[in-house]
Amino acid sequence: MFSPPLLETAVRKRARKRDTVKTVSLFVHVALNPCPFSRLPYYFFSFLNRHQLILAAALASQPMCVFASSSSSSDDGGSSATTTTTTSSTKSESTVTVSSTGVKTTGATTSAAPNGSTIGVAVDTVTTTGVPVTVNSKGEAVVGDIAIGFAKDPGSATAGLPENVVAAINDINAGKALSEVIQGVDVSGYNALTGTHAIVTKDTATGAVKDTAAEVSLYVPNLVEGLTNVEVLFYNNVTGQWTLLPALKVDPVTKTVAVNIPGSGTLSVVYKK
Repeated sequence: MFSPPLLETAVRKRARKRDTVKTVSLFVHVALNPCPFSRLPYYFFSFLNRHQLILAAALASQPMCVFASSSSSSDDGGSSATTTTTTSSTKSESTVTVSSTGVKTTGATTSAAPNGSTIGVAVDTVTTTGVPVTVNSKGEAVVGDIAIGFAKDPGSATAGLPENVVAAINDINAGKALSEVIQGVDVSGYNALTGTHAIVTKDTATGAVKDTAAEVSLYVPNLVEGLTNVEVLFYNNVTGQWTLLPALKVDPVTKTVAVNIPGSGTLSVVYKK
């Protein structure tokens, strides 16, 4: 048998345990029901002590706010997804990317050839003569009054070119020997370091194609030490001729090749072993 003090202690412990169970039950009920107190049996409240009643009153105002917030978040998510998609598409061409060698390019000044090789025109830099190379709102490189970028639309890289030139471009990207596919210029012993890329020069004011010479610094990711006679094989859209453009500067560390291009055309970085 319990002595009176021990009996009183046991009763108090049992009461505290019962209160704890009721409090936990109240939390569980609130969590599982959007409108919890409309579903509680009336006699449930008769078993709540003063503190539990205060807790019940405080919790009663919460579900409506929580569910309203959830609904609003869902609506915002739908509209922001559309906005993000549009913004991402717009920014992709003008967003500046920095290579592992510190060279900056944009989506508009980066090109991927059919054979998978990539190339870029460096921006936020200067030419070998100290002329600044900036970026316009379209992501194109700007040198003086010339904006420079690459043809991106499917088919635009070879649109309007003679059939024999298109065939030569396809052969270069297929890995055929340059001496077998290029006519009008001696490329004996040369190998293609990159695939072909259609570069376009425009008037910065009007956006119209403007075939004016400009110096560009080409970022060539697979440029390495030990390559000799690094040059740029270039098809000139105006003259309709292939030519070898000498490099003004070759830097294997930053993987860049500086060259003067005569205007719009198709280019491939080449070298001799």
